[in-house]
Amino acid sequence: MNERVKLAETVRLFEALDLFDMNGHVSLRTEGGFFTHGRQAARATLTVNDIIKVDWDAAVLEGNHEPPNEVYIHSEIYRVRPDINAIAHFHAHWTNILSLAGVPIRPVSSVTCGLGTQIPVYHDPDSISTRERGQAVAACLRDRKVVVLRAHGAIVTGQTLEEVLVASKYLEVNSNRQVFARLLNPNAALSADEIERVGKSIWIQKNIEKSWMYYYERAKRDGHLYGVMEESAIEPTGRHGRVR
Repeated sequence: MNERVKLAETVRLFEALDLFDMNGHVSLRTEGGFFTHGRQAARATLTVNDIIKVDWDAAVLEGNHEPPNEVYIHSEIYRVRPDINAIAHFHAHWTNILSLAGVPIRPVSSVTCGLGTQIPVYHDPDSISTRERGQAVAACLRDRKVVVLRAHGAIVTGQTLEEVLVASKYLEVNSNRQVFARLLNPNAALSADEIERVGKSIWIQKNIEKSWMYYYERAKRDGHLYGVMEESAIEPTGRHGRVR
């Protein structure tokens, strides 16, 4: 599958799942840098022509758009985490509420146990618009999948775009449930042992693919993927079939 097509589809999915509005960005590691999308491109109608290639110093190598203002999130995490191939940053509504309230985010349902027992928080709510801030965020992430930006949003990483999308949606679902669970019982929680054990059994490739397929087909049904190819001659291939 063409990487640019897959990335453009993923951005559309983030918007369809109410994780993006006019803000938010996704990237995919490639040779010599990473693909992302133009800062001013509308996420709801993003096409392959809005995809750009950026090097490790945040300079545009291919494409006619400016990179996202917070491009250093991507460049600095990729620089220190060779195991990561995809990254998303979004302004997570429920996750922001918990982070501003100073409530540690912990899995409260089985499907979110793959996020880990402790999600680190980067406490400066400012935009990650400099290399120095990007380096600080990467240091806060350490070896985890997710880092929360206090009163700002979240950064989710993974091996694939599928993994990043599913983990991002699960993070917001979990934060929503955690807010309401705390209203009923402030001490309600899964134990660290339960989170680790269930996470290992649930957060596996076939379950990630199942969730991705559900979100993908729902978005396609509702017309969110229409026109992602624009006038490009690239064929939308892969197990998900032709984009209509």
